[in-house]
Order: sequence, then C-alpha cells, then structure tokens
Amino acid sequence: MIVSVGAEIFDYHRVRGRQAIAVSGSLFEGEELAFNGTARVQDMTGFGKGSWSGDAHLLWHGNVGESLETSLHLERGGRYRVRFQFTVAPDYGIGMLRWNGNVLRESIDCYRSGVALAEVIDLGEMSLEAGEQRLAVELIGGNPKANFYGGDKYLLGLDYVHLDRLDNEDAEVVKEEVPSESETTVSFVDMQPVMKEYCFRCHGVEKTEGKLDLTRFLTREDFLDDIERTRQIVDALEFHEMPPEDETQLPIQKHSRLTAMFRGFIDDYLQEESSLPPVVMRRLNRYEYNNAVRDLLELKGDVFPLPEKPLRAARSYFDPGSGRLPNIVRVSNRALGKNQIEQHILTGVMPFAIDLQAEHGFNNRGEELSVSPILLESFVGLARSIVNAPEFAGYSNAYERLFEMPDGEVVSNERQLVKTRLEILLERAFRAPVSSETLNRYVGFFVSERQRNESFELAMKATVAAVLSSPRFLYLADRAPAAESEQALTSYELAARLAMFLWSSLPDEELLEVARNSTLGQDEVLDTQIRRMLEDSRSQSLSQNFARQWLRLDQLITAVPDFERYEKYYARIGCEQWKFGLQTMLEPLLLFESILVEDRSIMLLIDSNYAYRTDEMASWYRDEIPFQGKENRNRFNTASQSFSRRALTTRREGGVITSAATLTMTSSPLRTNPINRGAWVATVVLNRPPPPPPDVVPEIEADDAAIEAKGMTLRERLVQHQVNPSCVSCHQKIDPLGFALENYDAVGRWRETYRSGLEIDASGELFGKASFKDVVGLKDALLENPEWFMRGFSEHLLAYALGRELEIQDKPAIDRIVRAVLADHGQFSAVVSEVVRSYPFLHKSNQTAHTE
Repeated sequence: MIVSVGAEIFDYHRVRGRQAIAVSGSLFEGEELAFNGTARVQDMTGFGKGSWSGDAHLLWHGNVGESLETSLHLERGGRYRVRFQFTVAPDYGIGMLRWNGNVLRESIDCYRSGVALAEVIDLGEMSLEAGEQRLAVELIGGNPKANFYGGDKYLLGLDYVHLDRLDNEDAEVVKEEVPSESETTVSFVDMQPVMKEYCFRCHGVEKTEGKLDLTRFLTREDFLDDIERTRQIVDALEFHEMPPEDETQLPIQKHSRLTAMFRGFIDDYLQEESSLPPVVMRRLNRYEYNNAVRDLLELKGDVFPLPEKPLRAARSYFDPGSGRLPNIVRVSNRALGKNQIEQHILTGVMPFAIDLQAEHGFNNRGEELSVSPILLESFVGLARSIVNAPEFAGYSNAYERLFEMPDGEVVSNERQLVKTRLEILLERAFRAPVSSETLNRYVGFFVSERQRNESFELAMKATVAAVLSSPRFLYLADRAPAAESEQALTSYELAARLAMFLWSSLPDEELLEVARNSTLGQDEVLDTQIRRMLEDSRSQSLSQNFARQWLRLDQLITAVPDFERYEKYYARIGCEQWKFGLQTMLEPLLLFESILVEDRSIMLLIDSNYAYRTDEMASWYRDEIPFQGKENRNRFNTASQSFSRRALTTRREGGVITSAATLTMTSSPLRTNPINRGAWVATVVLNRPPPPPPDVVPEIEADDAAIEAKGMTLRERLVQHQVNPSCVSCHQKIDPLGFALENYDAVGRWRETYRSGLEIDASGELFGKASFKDVVGLKDALLENPEWFMRGFSEHLLAYALGRELEIQDKPAIDRIVRAVLADHGQFSAVVSEVVRSYPFLHKSNQTAHTE
C-alpha cells in the first residue's frame, strides 16, 4: 500500500484523453451557453436550414440599459483569436460587447430589414486565462429604422463565439512509472514477540476485542485456514486502524514488517488455494431489459417509463465521441415533475417491479435477480404487449425490415425470408451463435402462427415476442468450462459481458462481428472495441446505472429535511410540496459524465474546480438567503433546467463528497448526521463499509437545538454517547470522515458556526497518517494518497462489471488495476480498460451455471 503524507499534490485537471472536436478551435454555440432572465434558445431552421451553426441561436430581449449576460468555460489559458457571430433582424437593437467587464466593441448594430446572419466580428488576438469567461452585451439603443419588440424593447441574437488557439498546446501529461511493492520475507517466528507485545493485550485469552484471539494462531497454516480473518488483519494494519489510538503504537519498522508478514500469508493462500469466484447466472434487471429490447428492435426511445433513470433530455447532449460535454445542458430529473414519472410511451406496456440495489453493491447480482414462475409469465405478457402496442410500428425503426412482407415477395420464399431475418435477430438477442435446431424451432413457430391467423405481421410479432420471452434472452450466463479449471470466456461471452458492462445492453453488429471471427480476445481488437464503446452514446448507462447506484443517489428521494427548519428546500407546485434535492441530484451525475466524455481523471470526483449547476443551485450554494424574494409557491423550477458549467472559486465546493445531494441525503430531518456521512464516505469513496451497528443502539437527540441548549456540539455529544468499546473502535474509522463535513448543514449549505454560535470542529485524522483541519484538508489527504480512492473506485467498477461481490481471490487483479490506474493519474478510460483486461473479467469459473 502506497501512503504519501505532505507530498506535492498532482493537478488532476491536467488529465484529459479525448480532446474536444471543433472547427479550427473551440466553437461555443450561443444556445449552449449559460443564460437566464429573458434569454432563450430559438430554432432558426425556418430562416434557412444550415445557415445558423447548430440551426439555433441564443435569443434575448430587454430595455435599453439592460444586458444579455452569459459565460463560457475556457479549458486552457493562452493567446486566442476571438470572433463573434450575431444575428440581425428588423427588431434587433444596438449592443455594447464586454468580456470580463472590459469593453471590446462599443457599438454593434444588429438591425437589418430581414432576418440574417451579421458579418462575423473579428476581435483579433486576445490573451485569456483559463476558467470562466463572462460575456455581456448591453443594449444601448436601436437603429432609427428598427421596430420595437413588445412595445419598448429590442432583441439580440448570438449564434456562436469562436476561439482559435494561437500558441502551442500544453505539455502532455506523462505517464508515471509506479514501482512494484517488494516485500521482504518475514517469518511468523520473528513476529511472534512483536504480536505478544503490541497485540495480545486486546486480542488474547483474557480479552478478545472484535472476537479475535490471536493466541490461538500458532502457525502460518492457522492463518491460511482462516484467510478472511487474515484479510481483516491486513486491512486494519494497512489503514493504521490497529493498534487503536489509545494503545501503544507500533514503531514504523515493526509495523511494516508485521504488515508484510500478513500480506505474505494472503499471497501464499492465493498461490496455493486460489480459484475464480463464480458469476452467478442471472436475469436482466429492468434497466438492462429496457435497453436490450430498445436496441434489438431499434426503438426510438425507452420501452416503458424508468424512474431509476434520473437524467432526461429533450435534446441529446451526450456525445462522448466529441470529447466535450457541452458547457450548458438542458435536462430534467425523472422525479422533478409528474410528466417525467407518468409519461406515456407504449399503450398497454407496463414495467415489471424495480430491482433493488444490493447492500454495498449494485442491482445486477445473480443472487438477487431470480425469476419466479409468476415473473416469468409476466415476461411473456410484457413481450406481447410491446410488439402489439398500437404505436409500435411507428416507434420501431426495424419494423418494415423485420415485421412486414416486402412488396412483391413470392410465397415460396416466405420461409427462407423468415429464416434469414430470425437468424440475425436470434444471434443478437441470445448473444451467441444460433444452432440450426434452435433456428428451425422459431421458424416452425412462425409457420404455425402464420397458419393460425393468416397474417405475416401478426405471426412475426408472435415470434419476436417468443424470442423476448426466452430464458436465453432474459438470462445472462456463461457456459461452464468442460475442464475443472477456469477458462477464458468465448468471444461471444466476452462480447456480451463487455456490452452489459459499458452499455447495459446487447452487443451491436460490430461487436458481434469480432465475436464471430474470434478476434475480440486479441489485445489490439479489444482495445479498439473498448475505445469505440466508450465513445458511443450508449455508454451513458455508466452514468445512469453505475454512477447513480455507486453514489447511492436514490437515497435523496426519501430524504425529508424538516419543512419548518429548511423551508427553502421546498416549493409548492400545484397542491404538492416538491424538494429542491431532486434538482441537486443531477450535479454529481453531470460531473461524472464530463469525466467520462472528456476522459478526465476520476480524482476530480474528489475535488473539481468546476461543477454543472442551474442558476437556482448557484443561489443555493452562494447566497445567504437562497431564492430571495420568492415565497413557497413556485419557489424554484421543477421542469427541465439549464445546467451550466461553472468555475468554482472555493475548494469547499467541487467533487461528489461536498455536493448538496450527498450532504442532504446523509443527514437527518432536523440536523446533520456525521455517522451517516462518514459511513457514506467510507463505503462509496473508499469501499471500506463499516459493519452494521448493534441491534440496540441508544438514541441521541433528533434535534441539534436540544444538544446545543446544553452547551454541547453534536460532535461532543456523539463522543459522549460512545460508551461501548467496540463502538468506539468502529466510530474511530468513520467519524472523522463525517465530522469533516460538519460545516455543511442538513441541506448542504455552508455554515461557519452552529446556529447557537458554537464553533464547529471539522478536524480529524485519516488512517492514522493524514491529519486535516477541515474539509479542504480531507480532500488534500485523499489527493496526496490517490491510491485510497483509486482502489475503492476500481473495486466498485469491477464488482459492477462482473455482477458479483468481490472476494479475496480478486485481490491480485485489483492490485494490478490500481497500479496501472495510478500510472495514468486515474484517467477514466484507463480504469475501464484495466477492468476489462483483468483476469476475473476475461475468465469464467467451472462453477458458473448455464441455462439452455
């Protein structure tokens, strides 16, 4: 384990794989810039399709003296050639152009007798610093010939801002060589006196803290026989949890040698006893089923409403192939408005029940995705309802090619026609080669349906519904190896596992092609497919499915801050109170998407210098009184919102730990909950979940006002509350992580003191090594020791990719992944690539079950 204290922190914002694709530099579309007030996006195709960049522009209206204000985020500082493209029209005014408060052009007359593009305004060369650039066009008057808009106002229209980089690009980030951790062989005999001196007092015959008696382990073999307990000992030593703070600490050299001995035991066990844990056969979860049916039948959208899909956009913005997440994205949360929950898609198609997330895991584990006879019967009905929905013919782009008889087709060719169509469909649906026996069985089913109802289309619909009802479509399973040892996945099995990991869907034709010719397992081919799949829009499932579950964001839906104390958190829309948290939920997901699309470092999830926020969220974070002047009714927007990329001016913000979503969902109704917050950081960020609490835990005051009335802070009260020694040991691990966040109240807003005026103590120590005074210090500790988060994130991603809990046998694979990811400074594509290249991902166990 690599630990670095006080080291210089690497700037992870320098890490970027895919560079933004733009014409001769950076093109910032007006309609994608941040805007507010009377500004809005206007479709310009009616005035000449293809004339306006992106067929739209940013339109604004106002009185003389008011300004169109917006901003853009510049990735790199340097010398740029700056150009603006405005729109001209009969009711457009005269504007003064400012950049970061400086006047660039005193007068721009946007009047013309017809609607057109103005001449490009070339401002020449400018030296710009990286970060947010503030743009403003002040309306200073109107041409005498111009018409007023709305009585006494004028319009302004901005098509784009074009920045051409004139100096050299920044130096490439160098891949680091991470040295192997070489351990000196340490014998059990040598370490017995050390254990007796430092360990036996708490873990011996007279006292067995944590139910661990080390005196019963008399030989190396005793530790190998109880390898899970040995792993726990290694974890406690590596993260300096043992000895506890109030006991005599091991000298550094003795600590290193003792840790090396126990690590050696695990290495010995893995060499002698290791076997790959099985991936349990499982069915598709609801999100995967939706995606699989959507892609197989080429539907224009989802099969049914998915409450578990938080990000909704009327206009697609997610294009990882472009290398840039737009500076402004207009999205809504599926829970922000009723129209997102109850939207109509296909008449008569009802989703099956949502699959629950495993504790400390994901909802794609075989142990929890069984199929009862009732559910299997419901899948048959669901498949039939999909193909027979009245909207289906117009909703499926494959309808004519799959369900209709071609004009002029002779009857004698009908069987062969159906056979050809089904051969293609079945291979993709079953994610495997289709035998003649299987193919003929489905063709025979079509023939019987054709004879029964005399309709080609209805017979094909019945046949496709049968395909969607087949266990080979509904279940994910690998064929068990013939030999007793593990084997590499077949090309088809690898294609299926890869598609489910990155797309939560089926392999496409290109992936199936390299599966057919058995080249997918070749390093170069596999690398090409990983890169291609990450640059495909379907990789958004990593945000919608993986990131949502990894961050536990569904907990925000059930979080209920006290209405009286946190009344700004609520807005009355119609007859109901809506929670602001369902807008803040999207902030960490959009940060994750920017890292994915731009191939940045995962360390930005710890600390980023930018965030995607709405104007209302900016008020929430920065204003002393958010939404000032607005009462409860319609206080904030619950429809789609423009989230703009904003430069952050304080490290109190940025990353997922300090997002309002995280801080709210880990709080109690009337106060913060440092224990919940610490457990969240330990589980999500470090993948070191604490054990479940005892069955009976005495409650403390639910309202911090009652605590502060006694002159105590919440921290002091919690420390006083810990009377059980076993509780103290556990809380020493998680409490510092939660107390570091005490400067944020129960809805994620910064505070300098408690409401009573008592001072907040946010200091702590991480793993007995890294001390910090506040949340910025906590971030620094994690950035100085990137292995902590990179290991936790890699473990989460591998568990998600495999659809099972990780076991000790996976440790060598995780170690190799982390070493490679460290060398690449946590670049997102490196994490994904190393997970795919890992032994557990590429192989299958002889314990793996299969369904015919």
